[in-house]
Amino acid sequence: MKKHFIPFCLLTLCALGIAHNAFAGEAKTLCVYDPSGANGDAYATMKDYQVAASAWGVDFTLKPYTNEKTAADDFKADKCDAVFLTGVRARGFTKFAATVEALGATPSYELLGKAIALMAQPKVAPKLKSGDYETAMVMPMGAVYIMVRDKSWNSIESIAGKKISTIGFDAAATYMVKLAGASMVAADISTFGGIFNNGAADICYAPATAFKPLELEKGVKDKGGIIRYPIAQLTGQVLIHSSKFTPEFAQSSREYGSQNFGKILQLSTKSDASIASKYWIDIDKDAKARYDALFQDVRIKLRDEDKIYDKEMLGMMRRLRCKEDNARPECAQKRE
Repeated sequence: MKKHFIPFCLLTLCALGIAHNAFAGEAKTLCVYDPSGANGDAYATMKDYQVAASAWGVDFTLKPYTNEKTAADDFKADKCDAVFLTGVRARGFTKFAATVEALGATPSYELLGKAIALMAQPKVAPKLKSGDYETAMVMPMGAVYIMVRDKSWNSIESIAGKKISTIGFDAAATYMVKLAGASMVAADISTFGGIFNNGAADICYAPATAFKPLELEKGVKDKGGIIRYPIAQLTGQVLIHSSKFTPEFAQSSREYGSQNFGKILQLSTKSDASIASKYWIDIDKDAKARYDALFQDVRIKLRDEDKIYDKEMLGMMRRLRCKEDNARPECAQKRE
């Protein structure tokens, strides 16, 4: 019995090992959204990620997309094993991680780095899954600022009646436009810049990383500017079909995103620093406090009524903000 049992066990263990290796080492497709296609910064970052993934047992073939909706649809249709999207688009797959982009929730890059580090902790992994979709990495893509054609439009009140180039599928942004009493000019990530530049919209919102590539100075011109108050943080997120990957891969991927946060962030900080000082519009402390309170009300509404934001993530972000500045109005209220 023993003579036959030991070889049987060895054969079984070998078979299990072969099956696991085949599962983990199988070539997979990572669909990458980048407005510049294979020549863009996001695609270049995913090439570095591709190299790292090979050490975790996954050989990715990268497939560039210049249309984000097409990339998301192909991922949904199972034509991509994994996909790289902006957090705005990723919200339709996994709400928890995408809520890090909530309006006013992450006022600094430092806080974003801390949030990404928390999401990389193994105990948070279950929150990053929704059905067969899972967030496998989050990376910074720049603080989002409001850009205006006239420097005098430096308050929520002054935006009323103006036309804003708005990402049509972003329910949070469309709500804010209505709240400000402005008019929405429907756009997507590939068209909002042109709409602003040609004068079809008075205002747009974008990360500083988009300012030079999209030539947004053509819309801002000499009379306009950029309000130096981050209304959100744009992120890039790698989503996977979790049934096609091991839990160890997903965890290694999230840790990679956190460990390389500083390196990836350099693209954003360089873009912020490269904007000419003549474009920046600074607001005073009272206005900032007013906007902080306004955005908190918006987040709660979009959490409770519209179910756009995840409650647990908003609570986590509030705790991070209050550790940094306990004088913020939401720290005493604990409404998030």
